[in-house]
Amino acid sequence: MTRMPIPRVLALVACLTIIATPRIGAQQDPKQQGGPASVSAKAIAEQVGARLQPRDDDELRLGASFTALLQEPEKLAEFGLKGMHAGARITIARVAPDRVRIEADEMSPAPASAAATLKLDAKGALVAAPK
Repeated sequence: MTRMPIPRVLALVACLTIIATPRIGAQQDPKQQGGPASVSAKAIAEQVGARLQPRDDDELRLGASFTALLQEPEKLAEFGLKGMHAGARITIARVAPDRVRIEADEMSPAPASAAATLKLDAKGALVAAPK
């Protein structure tokens, strides 16, 4: 086994630290990027007409998602996701501090799917797509 001299090890560590530093600094708090301070999963589900299963934590954090059952298709249609029926599966993910991705799919009465990325306002409510 060969041993690496200490100066080379220190140089390698310094290089890796320099490379990693900008990436760590780029991960900012959602509040600093213009997103709402907190987003309620229950409130988002209610806005799109879906029923959310009980959860321990209601906060929809950046990168998190949840699945719900569509109960009021007309509410979902207001956000541009048309053609879905009650019972469709709705997946909602917070993909950016001020953006939420909604995907709906169903197998009955016929296979169908729809998806949209919507903006969140300062209070954490969905903003309907312009007509």
